[in-house]
Amino acid sequence: MPPSGFLAALPAAMDAVGTERFEKHLADAIGGALEYDFITMARYSVSDKPRFLIHSHTFPSHMAELYLSKFVDADPYIEHWRSAEEPGVVWLQDIAFSRSRYRTYTDDFLPQIGVRDEIGVFMPAVGRDSVAFFYNNRQRLFTPGEVQDVRQVFDAGAALYRVHIRALLGQEGGTVRGDSPSLGSPPRLTSDTGATIWFTNEWSAQAQPDLAPTRNVDAAPGPDDYRSTLARQSAGAAPRPHGPRNWIAQLGLTPRERDIVEATLKGMGNADIAAALALSVGNVKNHKRRIYAKLDVRGERDLLKRYINAVAASG
Repeated sequence: MPPSGFLAALPAAMDAVGTERFEKHLADAIGGALEYDFITMARYSVSDKPRFLIHSHTFPSHMAELYLSKFVDADPYIEHWRSAEEPGVVWLQDIAFSRSRYRTYTDDFLPQIGVRDEIGVFMPAVGRDSVAFFYNNRQRLFTPGEVQDVRQVFDAGAALYRVHIRALLGQEGGTVRGDSPSLGSPPRLTSDTGATIWFTNEWSAQAQPDLAPTRNVDAAPGPDDYRSTLARQSAGAAPRPHGPRNWIAQLGLTPRERDIVEATLKGMGNADIAAALALSVGNVKNHKRRIYAKLDVRGERDLLKRYINAVAASG
């Protein structure tokens, strides 16, 4: 079963798909799998320095500037992304102590910002960049069990992230409101006719924006590219809701089973479901066993992944 903190925070991330709030909500949801002191977010690139996107008051701007001016070359996560370009969960303890040149990062920089341990979660690439969430602890090391819990929810989080990227690319005309951390590069996306379908605030602020580099997102997509041929929304339209009820209605379940699946996807545990539906906990467990058998899934984790993948496939 996915950690309850992840399930409880997931609906907020689903509701924020296609908006500038999404990455923060997804980071909070994944962070529900463990206990940490604070989160930072950065975009990693194969060709440029990392760019900090979100950091709390516990990681002030001058620390970000210090990192970029003095410690960036010792950051072990840079080499990880540039060598592998693979999304996933990367624990500092697994990578930072294999090479002496990372000691500047672990023995100098991290103590300056009051961090003893961190976990990096790299989202699927857009272009060759990845938005990464970092969970930081001040006083203790994360446990292998906590790292495993984060890895357990990663696939579902990454699937929802892909839904978010497709929703952004489906917005036609104008800028996406606010900053969209996941689409920092390229600054403008065009259709196969050359029409601009998305551009960043940085692109629009240029003196000669028409000279900015573009990427035709209809041309020869790779496995992790995102096409502009999805259904698009009109400029300024609210993103399509991604609630589970419509999906659940198509599963061939009884009304009671549908209620239980919906409550499960909202992060409710068996006891809470039982109280809400006036059932015993044993009845809830029996219903779940029948639901999993009908849907040919092994448990709540597979159910969650199946739902998110269905949303992704619907475009």
